[in-house]
Amino acid sequence: MSPDNELPALPVINSVQLLQDLQAARSPLPVIRPLLKQIQEQSHHYFRATLDAATLVRHRATLIDQILSCLWQSSGLPQHELALIAVGGYGRGELHPHSDIDLLLLCRDEQAITTYSEPLQRFITLLWDLKLDVGHSVRTLAECVTEAGKDLTIITNMMESRLLTGDHPLHEQLKQATAPDRLWPAQEFFQAKWQELRDRHRKHNDSEYNLEPNVKKSPGTLRDIQTICWATMRYFGEGTLQSLQQQGFLTPFEFERLQRSLHFLWQVRYALHMLTGREEDRLLFDLQREVAALLGFRDDKSRLGVEYFMGRFYRNQLATMELCDLLLLHFNEDFMKRDKVHEIVTLSEHFVLNNGYLQLQDAGLFAREPGWLLQVFVLMADTPHAKGIHSDTIRALRDHRHLIDDQYRQNPEYNAIFMELMRHRSRVVRELSRMMRYGILGRYIPAFGHIIGMMEHDLFHVYTVDEHSLRMMRFLRQLRFDDSIRERFPLASGVIHRVQKKELLYLTALLHDTGKSMDGDHTANSGEIAAAFCRQHNLRPTDSHLVEWLCTNHLLMSQASQRLEINNPEDIHPFAREVGDQYHLDLLYLISVADIYSTNPKLWTSWRAEQMSDLYHSTQAALRRGLNTPPNKDAWISEVQQEALAQLQQKGLSEARVRQIWGDPDDDYFLREGIDNVVWHALEIDAHGNSNAPLVSIRQTSAGKSEGATQIFIYMKDQVNLFAATTATLDQLNLNIQDARIMTSEKEHNVVDTYVVLDENNQPISDPARIEHIRQTLVQALSDPDNYTTIIQRRTPRALKQFKVETQVTISTDPLMQRTVLEVIAADRPGLLARMGAILSAAGIQLQGAKILTEGERVSDIFYILDQHGHPFADAEQCLALKDAIIQGLAEQVEAQSAV
Repeated sequence: MSPDNELPALPVINSVQLLQDLQAARSPLPVIRPLLKQIQEQSHHYFRATLDAATLVRHRATLIDQILSCLWQSSGLPQHELALIAVGGYGRGELHPHSDIDLLLLCRDEQAITTYSEPLQRFITLLWDLKLDVGHSVRTLAECVTEAGKDLTIITNMMESRLLTGDHPLHEQLKQATAPDRLWPAQEFFQAKWQELRDRHRKHNDSEYNLEPNVKKSPGTLRDIQTICWATMRYFGEGTLQSLQQQGFLTPFEFERLQRSLHFLWQVRYALHMLTGREEDRLLFDLQREVAALLGFRDDKSRLGVEYFMGRFYRNQLATMELCDLLLLHFNEDFMKRDKVHEIVTLSEHFVLNNGYLQLQDAGLFAREPGWLLQVFVLMADTPHAKGIHSDTIRALRDHRHLIDDQYRQNPEYNAIFMELMRHRSRVVRELSRMMRYGILGRYIPAFGHIIGMMEHDLFHVYTVDEHSLRMMRFLRQLRFDDSIRERFPLASGVIHRVQKKELLYLTALLHDTGKSMDGDHTANSGEIAAAFCRQHNLRPTDSHLVEWLCTNHLLMSQASQRLEINNPEDIHPFAREVGDQYHLDLLYLISVADIYSTNPKLWTSWRAEQMSDLYHSTQAALRRGLNTPPNKDAWISEVQQEALAQLQQKGLSEARVRQIWGDPDDDYFLREGIDNVVWHALEIDAHGNSNAPLVSIRQTSAGKSEGATQIFIYMKDQVNLFAATTATLDQLNLNIQDARIMTSEKEHNVVDTYVVLDENNQPISDPARIEHIRQTLVQALSDPDNYTTIIQRRTPRALKQFKVETQVTISTDPLMQRTVLEVIAADRPGLLARMGAILSAAGIQLQGAKILTEGERVSDIFYILDQHGHPFADAEQCLALKDAIIQGLAEQVEAQSAV
């Protein structure tokens, strides 16, 4: 190897020379501080060149051993009665750049503590002055035994203790006093550690997948591997992966897989510590791209480097969890319960329940009859009292899953078994999840296998694609069986009971995003995959077409709910024609609700629920009216006016007064607001009288039904910057705008604006005091809208700053409504709508309405606009100038806020 290609040298310490330097120096600080800095710099240089974290974490522990031993000796601390002991991760001989250096300062008795308290305190203070990340305890031998007997964490740390310097016999006495025959016998310790793992998994939502996983504590990460080692250590006496393989507990495959997982997780953790300069074990959004780049993951035409990196991370989690499940079961069944009587229940000639776990009796079954690779999960679904699958069976599944090839997938007998599971009455999702964890599902459906662990680097999709798909299926089943879900989703839970072949919904959920692993439109790709799958599984042509149509159109309804004027029959009719009939509407509604909720539960707001429900009912009405019967817009408006007038007359307003209040509104006002709001507005305007102050009135939407959001009605003389001032004020009040209906009368120049908002938790505002505060704040701000720029003060959240969203502007004309549609996709930032209002105002544009959709880190907003003469935009140059003004204006805002 040429000198240019030589690896960087690892840092080394000459302990003899170091001790001499410390003894000669007036203070240890000038000796140790440069040494620690040199160690860090050389180690980081070595890591960047090699990515070899496994060598570094062990080497760093060795170097710290040398430093602490020399400091102890130079401090004059004795080699008897006291012992300096490494515990925890440091005791295992593993140290990342900023991991805690866990130390036990063991004293023979209370007399030793009293005698050496001052030098011990000076020693600890010295370590703090050196900025070492030290965690320490000072205990007598007796205290150690007492505390270890009470605390699982303490006994675990002591199990991994390692003498650095001091009284060797004292350390041996500690090991003997805390041995399994004295404290925490193997069975008791194992059960406690297993429960600790289950509790930790529940704390992390019992899911492998999190947007910002913890490389140390999340399921399927370092703590799971350590748990395997700890749980077996009390029994075997050693708990390293190498010793477990030597004991025959781990197969060569399992050892190699866990070792690879461990080294990858060490790589990630080392990178996190190095990049942040602290003990940071969370893969935060603002770190994921940097870690990915450091570890060599690069962008390409298909995906971002960070998506490849996180995909590998999630797949690593899944594989680690599979092995953790297997090995803990294996240890419990074959070691902890070896001498106990097993409860055996025969299920068939091939399987029994062994202490509640499904155990294979015939080792050659899967090789001889490969259909059992699928049938075993049907058997699990048929056996509700089964606790799980026995470790022997899991290993057999793993060892034979290679038999699932193209020929296997085309076998009608095996296809029938899979569909039997999909049609099963109970535990379908549980068994599909088990199939995925044990590597069966991804092999049986390769298109699904390609999306396992796939993540989309945004704040919109909070689960990986495979986890989202299974959660979507689980939600659909909960609509039938879970009372809490049925109460929250009453319409969907009613609709699903009208669906006869519910397995078609489950297949759609399973396959609807499989196209994301391919180039092109993922909905079209998923439709093609679904069509092929249905043909292969011999579904009826009508059923196959339905699953294909649902996969291809699974975004249709959610997008329509954001774009269409739901009260306008001319908007709804084309959508109804696209849906076709009531059965397609029912299934599309269920798939849409399940997709939104399982993508990100925070997206399913009460307002979103109301919009989807209204779209469902409006489309249902259009279907009943008949697709060949176009809606009569004028008749619809007349009905709204007549009904509103009748209600207002009942409340004491004369027809003349109502006509006076209405003035000359555009016909669209009656379509967009509906009867309830038209009545509400008129009553509020009448009560307001001739006051020149802005009228601001607030109430919930869906009067008489479940409340979806909070409506804010504003009536006043039109002024420049009114939209910008209003949106800026609402933004500063921590309100999320969901919809905006803007209207100005031509003669009186009065604005009749309605804003639909939710609070910072995406809930309607119910507190009367807060509602009054919002009202008063708006009245004050709108009394002088030119000062709105002083209102925008909120900082951009940390997570949002990490995403660079290219601003996209599309301008088109709506021929039915005779207006221009302006669509803007941009980075979500506080005050964005206010900025848009200022840009539109400066261009002399009349704003008729806005639909606001925030999806994670980006907004997709639609504005309905007219030019200053009240006409749609027709001049191409004018459209281009507006587009440029928006892109430049929003870029300036992002740049200004990024600097804050």
